[in-house]
Amino acid sequence: MLIGPLRLNFTRVLDADEVLDQVVEAEDRRERATGDRRDGNALHLPYWAELWDSSIGMGQMLVKWQTGDLDRLLPKPSKSLSFLDLGCGQGLSGTVAAALGHNVLLGDLEAPALLFARLNTLMYESRARVRRLNWQTDDLGERFDAILGADVLYERAQWEYLERFWRAHLGPTGAVLLGEPGRQSGDVFQEWIGPRGWSLERFTERATTGKQIRLFRLQSLSV
Repeated sequence: MLIGPLRLNFTRVLDADEVLDQVVEAEDRRERATGDRRDGNALHLPYWAELWDSSIGMGQMLVKWQTGDLDRLLPKPSKSLSFLDLGCGQGLSGTVAAALGHNVLLGDLEAPALLFARLNTLMYESRARVRRLNWQTDDLGERFDAILGADVLYERAQWEYLERFWRAHLGPTGAVLLGEPGRQSGDVFQEWIGPRGWSLERFTERATTGKQIRLFRLQSLSV
């Protein structure tokens, strides 16, 4: 897989819709057997199985930053930075950061996603870690130079949890980088985050799929 000039050995789900169908069929069988109907959160729908355009755009922008074409995205990469790929899915954004020589923790709530994230970072295992992570409840006890989130803003109910998690885990000069494919929720988020003490800078990138991606760079104003 090519991300700009960077070539990755990246393993992904071939057909995300097939994975979703399997989950729905299994839930139908369980519901018929038990009479218990669960909502979407309890189902753990496999959003991780899709390789989102936002993660591709995020990866392309990280490569541009590393090569000096996008200096203001993050501090100058004169040394290895610490990254958290939050809600990593199959791990593309975090894999790019690891391939560029940085130390990365890839975290996701769904265990199957972490199998792909682990596989995709095996070449960089000395600087890439994988762990199950719930941003609503977990405290990692460490801080990062950059927190990546590719397509994590789609659900308004998660924003308070995410903002609290960022504050607990972002280093004093660090930045949150959020990839977003132009959804209305992304428009609303820009209005929502400002009064909460964050600066926001916008970038755009066209993913290799042709999709235009917005990237929001957040920094805390309370440092």
